[in-house]
Amino acid sequence: MSGLLRSELRKIFTTRLWWGLLIGLVVTWALLSLLQGLIAGQSTGGGAAPLPGLDNPATVRSVYTGGLDYARIFALAFGIIAMAGEYRQQTITATVLGSPRRSRVVVSKVAGVALTGLGYGVVGVVTGLLVGVPIILARHGALHLTSDDVPRALVAAAAAVALWAVVGLGVGTLIRNQIVALLVAIGVAWIAEPLLAVGLNAAHAGKVAQYLPSMATSALTSPETSQGGVVVTILPWWAGALVLIGYAVVSGGLGAALTLRRDIS
Repeated sequence: MSGLLRSELRKIFTTRLWWGLLIGLVVTWALLSLLQGLIAGQSTGGGAAPLPGLDNPATVRSVYTGGLDYARIFALAFGIIAMAGEYRQQTITATVLGSPRRSRVVVSKVAGVALTGLGYGVVGVVTGLLVGVPIILARHGALHLTSDDVPRALVAAAAAVALWAVVGLGVGTLIRNQIVALLVAIGVAWIAEPLLAVGLNAAHAGKVAQYLPSMATSALTSPETSQGGVVVTILPWWAGALVLIGYAVVSGGLGAALTLRRDIS
């Protein structure tokens, strides 16, 4: 098993895929953390109350984890390409032929993608800290590095990125055409599903919307919020984590079942 895992990790780290996506994740996370830090405490105009400042723990969490919403898309794309790319390049055939038990190949593939996704998440969180801490100090805010659920939010954000990578792995197995899988999955995760969440909240169906993947991800770091006068209902962080784990298990499980039964030649 350890040999198969090393093989999967070698496949990942000997291509340009992993660092290309990682660069995009780091740049996006840094920019969004910077933006969150700069707008905190600013007036929204129109006589409305200013945004919460950097002494607010929830705002500080949003600065450190500002790039999570886009990092999940990078992780999703990584998981898809890691699996669909095997079918595209026909490397999956050699992998399966080299192992007497296809189940071990499946486990090692999931483990390799999850570990890489976790690495992405850790790098993203570190990026948020490197950008966020100087901004918070410069604006005389409170770091909250060891209190007010900030450590939990940082760990949860890194784990969420890993779970999205596993979701992508399942999608890449279900839809073996790499381009189609990327277009469908990213279109749904980045555009359609968030719009559905907004629509459900606007229609006072937030108790349904909170179980969508993007909302479950937000629950790991964000409290209940209000957008444009619409209250956005969010699960407790632990429930959001369970929902996101459920999506990863279902997606990865379906992908594993197909890999075990499908003719891959």
